[in-house]
Amino acid sequence: MKFPLFACLVVASVAAHARIDLSALREAARSRDIPALTRIADSAQGDPLEMYPRYYLLTTQITTVAPEDVDAFLARYEGSPLADRLRQDWLKELARRQDWTHYLEDYSKLDSPSVDLQCLNAQARFVVQGSADVSRLRGLWFTEKGQPESCAPVFEALFAAGQLNQEDAWTRIRMALSASRTDFAAQLAPRVGFPPELTVRALGQAGNANQAAKVLGRLDFSRRAGRETALFIIQKSARTDPDAAADMIESLKTRLSENDRRYAWQQIAEIAAKKQHPLASGWFTKGGVEGLDADGRAWSVRAALRAGDMNAVLDRIAAMPTEQANENAWRYWYAQALKRANRATEAAPILLQLSAGDDFYALLAREESGPALAAAPESYVPVDQDVRNIAAKPGVIRALALYDQNWRVEGVREWNWAMRGLSDQELVAAAVLAERNKIYDRSIYSAERARTLAPLGLRYPTPYRSQVEREARSQGLDPAWVYGLIRQESRFVADIRSGAGATGLMQLMPTTAQWVGRKNGQKKIDLSSLTDPDVNVSYGAYYLKYILDRLGGQTILATAGYNAGPGRAKAWQDDNRQLDPLVYIETIPFEETRDYVKKVMTNAQLYGASFGETTPFHQRLTPVPGKNADAENIDAP
Repeated sequence: MKFPLFACLVVASVAAHARIDLSALREAARSRDIPALTRIADSAQGDPLEMYPRYYLLTTQITTVAPEDVDAFLARYEGSPLADRLRQDWLKELARRQDWTHYLEDYSKLDSPSVDLQCLNAQARFVVQGSADVSRLRGLWFTEKGQPESCAPVFEALFAAGQLNQEDAWTRIRMALSASRTDFAAQLAPRVGFPPELTVRALGQAGNANQAAKVLGRLDFSRRAGRETALFIIQKSARTDPDAAADMIESLKTRLSENDRRYAWQQIAEIAAKKQHPLASGWFTKGGVEGLDADGRAWSVRAALRAGDMNAVLDRIAAMPTEQANENAWRYWYAQALKRANRATEAAPILLQLSAGDDFYALLAREESGPALAAAPESYVPVDQDVRNIAAKPGVIRALALYDQNWRVEGVREWNWAMRGLSDQELVAAAVLAERNKIYDRSIYSAERARTLAPLGLRYPTPYRSQVEREARSQGLDPAWVYGLIRQESRFVADIRSGAGATGLMQLMPTTAQWVGRKNGQKKIDLSSLTDPDVNVSYGAYYLKYILDRLGGQTILATAGYNAGPGRAKAWQDDNRQLDPLVYIETIPFEETRDYVKKVMTNAQLYGASFGETTPFHQRLTPVPGKNADAENIDAP
């Protein structure tokens, strides 16, 4: 039975103030209850969220829906995130229907096409126009994992045109093996002549530590597949024992070409750098930086920092492509390397440029370039009419309505979409509106986009202040640090829950909460209480203090430990020598934790400034002692 999807669009509004029950809508969408969706859509005329039941009504019937119904939705709600989502869904359906003419029409209106849709667009041009310029899609080939099936004809066309060749196929096989994706490497074997070394079984044996030596002994190094397998074995060995892998390269140096040896050294150097191996920087010297990807180049610098080789830091950053070298981290470290080389006059303008922002490196550079950070004056305070103008925007109205019924994911999407194209002044007004509605995460989002025009108090709000300050004092913690951690963990969303189960303001895992409860004499705790700010901050502050004590009172270590576990934070210390705190942070092997520590410490400094404190940032970042200087037992979860 076909339902009149958009009959309600031309009917006089009889329920202009109707309120959609989003729980009922979600249940109808999950159960694909077309009659229920139709009833909700028909009764939603005039509701700020009227597009939502109509969207679900269309997507539920996407394989049978009439094009005019989709066109009507897209025309009515153009410029909304749901229109963009429906257009993506519809493009995939048009491809399934082989309706390439309409595909090309709708594709041109898409905001950010996925890889799948980009490849389908090329197919559409082949069919409709007889040809397609696929050269700009060549970069999609160079990845260690498979691409959508829609890209297969694109790759075939690139190979047929000579824009991809067998060497490019070997490059991708090498990338797949480097990522230990042996099954995918085997799938690529037909591109290079089905060598027996690249079967699933052969690669499985090569990747097995117990069989690797035997496999290596029988490889034919005159064959490309044999050499690539050897490089794979070396890389696999480096993951467990970099020194053994280095010995392996030396033993094979007469059987591998110079380029292959350089690649092997690069591979073990990057793996070793992430393990903070003392020889990693020297291995990068043997391999050079040519041919490294962005991550490899970054780790070549980090390895040099860990080794204290600032000349190598200077050379390796100088060898980066301009875009990467201009990232704040590498500009800062380039300036430090210049200073170490007695070229302070060259470093000064770099640091001065960096100091204009308020991220981790900007705060460091500002202290080195001028006076210590003080609380910034409020640059712009919107009047009530400015806030009302933002509140009247359809996307903002929808976002607030979604938040009102706890549709946070959809509310975030609507809010972020509504912020696009706003002036800095409008973004500040939006931040004020969100804060007044206690939607602190979106308030911070908008205020950060307004950069320094937003008052410091909007970018670094202090909700739940009595709870935070009480628990911080109780545990002897710096309130600015606790606030910095909460801002990074949850953006002050009290009932947020991560996919892993971390809950509340300080994102406590159930096992951690239970452990804290037992430490405080509770036999059993109600995990649902972790969304209560009083309970969450109390437990979180206790756990943070425990980690701080176990890690010798080192704030940087405790921050890393709160994110990745105290055992890992301690493992990242040097065995015996004291580390510059910035080197410790920069060489944390987990990208998430490295970024987390930088942001939490930056947050803490800016919260301190907003509280009127004048502690220099460098003073907050104390040297990290060697792990053997304070061997505490770590028994926290």
